[in-house]
Amino acid sequence: MQNNAAELLAELGNCIKSIQAHLATMDDAQLEDLLASLPSKSTAGSAEMVMLIHLYRDIENRKRGSNVLAFPARKARPTPAT
Repeated sequence: MQNNAAELLAELGNCIKSIQAHLATMDDAQLEDLLASLPSKSTAGSAEMVMLIHLYRDIENRKRGSNVLAFPARKARPTPAT
């Protein structure tokens, strides 16, 4: 079960990195169009909410000239001995 959870978290991390990389390739007009196409209210933890957070951060990052703090990296927990 723990192995499966670790694999899922690793895959989620890869997906988030892909989203961030894709947003970085978009111009400002495309970002605004994407923002307009997403629902303004999303369920916490949903894919839409994750996308909105990264989208808003990318837009703000561009407006402020990279003066936006990055999400802190979470340190990996040690694997418990079995």
